[in-house]
Amino acid sequence: MTICLVRCPSPFLIDERAFPPLGLLAVGAGLKQDGHDVVVHDRELEYLPTDYDYYGFGCTSPEYPSALDCMHRIKETNPHAKVVVGGPHPTLVPEQCQEDGFDCTVVGDGELVASRAFFGDDKVIYAESRPLDEYPIPDRTLVDIKSYSFKLNGKPATTVMSSRGCPWNCSFCCKNTDCGVRLNSADRLIKELDMLHCEFGYDAIGFPEDIFIVNKRRTSEACKYLKQRGIIWRCLVRADLIIKYGYEFIDMLVDSGCIGVGIGIESGSDTILRNVNKSETVAQMREAVRMLKNRKVFIKAFFIIGLPGENEQTLAETDRFLREVQLDDIDVKIFQPYPGSPIYNNKEMYDIDWDTMPLEYTFYKGRPGEYYGNIRTSALSSERIVEAWKYFEETYKDWSNAIESIMVNEKEDEFCA
Repeated sequence: MTICLVRCPSPFLIDERAFPPLGLLAVGAGLKQDGHDVVVHDRELEYLPTDYDYYGFGCTSPEYPSALDCMHRIKETNPHAKVVVGGPHPTLVPEQCQEDGFDCTVVGDGELVASRAFFGDDKVIYAESRPLDEYPIPDRTLVDIKSYSFKLNGKPATTVMSSRGCPWNCSFCCKNTDCGVRLNSADRLIKELDMLHCEFGYDAIGFPEDIFIVNKRRTSEACKYLKQRGIIWRCLVRADLIIKYGYEFIDMLVDSGCIGVGIGIESGSDTILRNVNKSETVAQMREAVRMLKNRKVFIKAFFIIGLPGENEQTLAETDRFLREVQLDDIDVKIFQPYPGSPIYNNKEMYDIDWDTMPLEYTFYKGRPGEYYGNIRTSALSSERIVEAWKYFEETYKDWSNAIESIMVNEKEDEFCA
């Protein structure tokens, strides 16, 4: 019997067809490895057939309502179908998925427990976090991979997720887990890159994982391969690591085909960085940007407006930082607290408050003019925070730059279906 894995729509993204759903493709690979037939529905949900016996959804928080609506539609016409849900939102709040009527909820990595979720009797499965090399490579043949529109410097490109988690503990992040960060080995990463290059013809790769360069030796091995194959690429970095590794490391990135980096700065105020346990300073941000600009690396930086303690002075400090450092591009968002983050779980410890709103509007990204702000601090109202966000985006974001790519549309990782 065929298992249908379903991609949920992401209306908060500028282009929903930029990146393939690697989480579903990884789970699909695990199911196929166990001998099951799998299809992936990655088109509009109104065209989803309802006559399969098994369905799996992988969803982030703002995508969850569409998964729930679809589950109800499936059950109305096919009451015996088994519907499984996993991904970031179910991992954070499995009890909600149980109450809403999903047959099984997967918490954590889904690749090795998917068969059990579909064919066992568990209502909730807490998947053990395993070394990433034990998981199958996502099966890109389950979708029309060339129908996705991501490009780097005009070249058709695709994405690779070679790590999960993060070794830092920013209080705004809901990825704080006991697992820390897990990495594919250099050999396993190169195997996937070689497959994408040789079998699918890709000469451009984006690495949207949290911090691609977290392991210096692994990065070096990957760079050797990328240079050998003539692949251009882009990744996310961290300011303190750029400073620690130095110019020799930056030169290696550029020499291997790195055409740009994204860097999480969050705020130009040391007060805000301390409030959210960023473990970096504004001075480090400036120095990392200076070093990257010295080597003519394209820099896109990420900022969050409305973090705990935000006030007119901290907004002014961020404004001054942006004027002075002259980044190539930015991505700026309004803070949206999610379950699992220290701020969400311990709101009373932070200078912040928020109103409950429907999940489909709890964007962590957003289209211009369609952002929803539901948070406030003691000094700033929700309306003022939205106003500030509009100012920063209109003043500093470059919508025309040709290198615009993965960082505009990136979404939370989909690790399980």
